[in-house]
Amino acid sequence: MEESEVKKAVRRHFEGQRYFSPEKEFNIGVRPDVTAFRWINDYEIGAVAVECKKTTQIRSLIEIGLTQAREYQLAFPYVYLAAPSLDTGALETLKNTLGLLRIGMLSVNDAGKVEEEMKPNISPRLSYSEFLYKVRQRAVAILTYKEVVREHFDLNVQDIEDVHCYRKEEAANFLLNNANPRGDYYFGICIEQQKNVKQTLEKMEGKHLHKFFPDLESYIIDLSYIDTYRPREVSWPVLIRRCRDLSEEDVKRILDYCKEKRWKIRLILWRKVWDKDEVLSRKEHNSRVEKIIKELTPLRQTLIGT
Repeated sequence: MEESEVKKAVRRHFEGQRYFSPEKEFNIGVRPDVTAFRWINDYEIGAVAVECKKTTQIRSLIEIGLTQAREYQLAFPYVYLAAPSLDTGALETLKNTLGLLRIGMLSVNDAGKVEEEMKPNISPRLSYSEFLYKVRQRAVAILTYKEVVREHFDLNVQDIEDVHCYRKEEAANFLLNNANPRGDYYFGICIEQQKNVKQTLEKMEGKHLHKFFPDLESYIIDLSYIDTYRPREVSWPVLIRRCRDLSEEDVKRILDYCKEKRWKIRLILWRKVWDKDEVLSRKEHNSRVEKIIKELTPLRQTLIGT
């Protein structure tokens, strides 16, 4: 059994228990093979990290438990080691060691069925701040976006504390992220990718776009120029300003700038939806995002021509 098969089976196992398991590695400084998140109740987030291996060598699995899996315990309350099914004697030996480390054990048989051999326990190694900023708040953003927007979405969790939820194929997509110096969470409309920017803004007049701004009292316009996406994004800020402070002439100049730059820009209209330190209920997170969607829907419909 290949390691990729173990990962796939483990992800499917948690999805069957109503967890959301991102396909992309969830970077917390180290990268667990599988992560999974769900609301346990209106306040608590269930967060799981799994180290997956294809080996059945007991010595190697114990070493992995003592090293890689233990690192995840700094940020994740529940950590598992997953491997192909072991014989009874080897399994008991491994469970004895993992039990002392408070790490759970998952077995994957040849048919891809996962068996929970031992539940994990919360480790004294768990750090309040590591869990809050690197796991809980990012998981909340993902689960809120998934529940409120209710559509397939793209996800970037490659930076240690940042998270980006978006639908890049849409001309004007809803974006939720915390990519700002303070790490607070913002939600709004993002127009990106040259073809989408051109499609959305080429025929837009300044006065038609500006008429929405008086109602966007607490919103910010964030304009960046994007030189290239490969081998990594190279971009820089052009304008970050409150929408309410922009005149019709300002908006016209912004549209002219986008055209001059051949639509190689990123334009975001958004506002803060919660502070990075706010620990809110599921209901409150959802209602805040729903409120912004309601406020931005008339503008978004105009941008995408519906």
